[in-house]
Amino acid sequence: MASSEQRSYERSAGAEFRYVDRTVLIHNAVERFRSEMLNYISGRLEEFSSEMKQTTDISSIDSIKQLIMSALDLAAINKIENESSSSSSIDQQNNDNKKVSIAFPIKTFRIRSSILTELLEVSHFRSIRQIFISILVIVFLQVAITDLFELGTIDFRLDVILWNFSNLSACLRLWLYLFVSACIGVYCCFHFWAYKRLSFIPIVSSLNTTEKSNKKPTSLLIFDSIWFTLYCLYIGLFLFFPVHYILAENYPIVTRIIILIEQVRFLMKSHAFVRENAPHAIRYGQIYSQKDQTENKSNDQQTYSNPHSPCPEFSKYIYFIFAPTLIYRDSYPRTSSIRWNYVISQLAQFVAAAFFGYYLFYRFCLPVFRYFKSEHVTLKIFVLSILNCTLPGALLLFCAFYGFLHCWLNAFAEMLRFADRQFYSDWWTATSWTTYYRTWNIVVHDWLYTYIYRDCHKLFGVKYRLVSMYAVIFLSACVHEYILSLSFGYLYPVLFLQFAILGFVSMLILPQRTQNIAFNIFIWTSLFVGLGMQMCLYSIEWYARQNCPRVVNGPLDYFIPRSFFCHDVNDTLIIDTKSSMKYNHFEL
Repeated sequence: MASSEQRSYERSAGAEFRYVDRTVLIHNAVERFRSEMLNYISGRLEEFSSEMKQTTDISSIDSIKQLIMSALDLAAINKIENESSSSSSIDQQNNDNKKVSIAFPIKTFRIRSSILTELLEVSHFRSIRQIFISILVIVFLQVAITDLFELGTIDFRLDVILWNFSNLSACLRLWLYLFVSACIGVYCCFHFWAYKRLSFIPIVSSLNTTEKSNKKPTSLLIFDSIWFTLYCLYIGLFLFFPVHYILAENYPIVTRIIILIEQVRFLMKSHAFVRENAPHAIRYGQIYSQKDQTENKSNDQQTYSNPHSPCPEFSKYIYFIFAPTLIYRDSYPRTSSIRWNYVISQLAQFVAAAFFGYYLFYRFCLPVFRYFKSEHVTLKIFVLSILNCTLPGALLLFCAFYGFLHCWLNAFAEMLRFADRQFYSDWWTATSWTTYYRTWNIVVHDWLYTYIYRDCHKLFGVKYRLVSMYAVIFLSACVHEYILSLSFGYLYPVLFLQFAILGFVSMLILPQRTQNIAFNIFIWTSLFVGLGMQMCLYSIEWYARQNCPRVVNGPLDYFIPRSFFCHDVNDTLIIDTKSSMKYNHFEL
């Protein structure tokens, strides 16, 4: 009886796994079929157009033209053909860049769920999440019971959290300033530029079409140049003032991270809006200059891609500001309703992941590096510290991934009825760093690919493809180090060196397309070691700045690692765990 029940259970489990496998296989097959059909149709259209050009009898057409047209008409037609041939010869110089720009895939939004959402429908995968929840409960109880035996009272060690959110009202006020600047300020300025530039465009009559009509007026060029300069100035000021404010007010770490991440997010959102709609505004200006001609055309002869207005509605932009995507579109696929139970569940899991990461840091990081002094650190202790930090670093990586990329983004997508929820892909199966970078955070990768890589590729050309790739990696590494350095209060470019140098070299050395499991093991091993090194080095430098005196005074102290020159002094700070709340920032 027991064996029959076991066999039936195994059959149900196997059927459940096969269902998930079939779903994934069907999804991949549909994607491959879609790309193959698009390539096949485009290839057939090119062959058809080339065959039509070859089979056309040019001599018969010329004889017909001579019969029904006068000499003046033929001369005008020959002039136009010569001009078109000369323009085609000029365009032939940039033929490679045009082919590359056409070959660039465009981000398409469609209704799809996150991978973990589909996998967690299987009870076996849900049990893995329940294991992490049980680990959180054990760590939580361990902290409470340890305090009960040592201090005589139950203390859940929330003092560091309270210190990090001690100025939450000031943080929300600064965030509101950023929101108004990026939302209302950017939209109003772009709306003014898009409509005001129409007054500088002359109306071209159908009877007066010359070569000069294709050139922009000098006043329009000056107007566009002034607004482009103002846009660059706005980016500089948007980067400067929040940083100046959080440093002057001495914000804690978490509130600094919140402001800096939101600052970067607003910049990426506003640039995506301007970058997508500026060509539409320019195209609308070209149509506006020829409206005398377009009015005589029928509706079926007008181009489908012509914009209806130089600037989209404000409601579209405000939805884009809150939508979990960095690629601007006038519309996105939407779900029919909002599942508020799902939203509450995702937000609760996000809070649980945040507490999990906090207690991991409190148990594995703070006791080890709290009283750092350089004479206590040898090569043996340093290597062992990195290896001991690999497991907490890996768990922090999982908490950040599941808490933010899955729970937080899915919660906002559900509240906004945003249907495309592919915020990440199966990065855990990556066999190269290229695949890992592309699938770890698809939201940021799409923005970097669309607005950085493609523009650099068009600017530098095919020959300098590596320059475009490194521009993306370098910018991403700089932004990550920018957030970390300003959050911690010192420049210690560990992540930048791992990302911009070691990561790029690994991308060039390792094979790009391979299914060898050894490379996946290498990715996981190097990822864990890199996270352990980051956690160890950043913690050592943080506590060295708490326990060691300055080496130099002034702004130069921000760039010189104090852990390199830390020596035993009499005024080294010794922290009392029972200190009051006003000294808790030293305890961290």
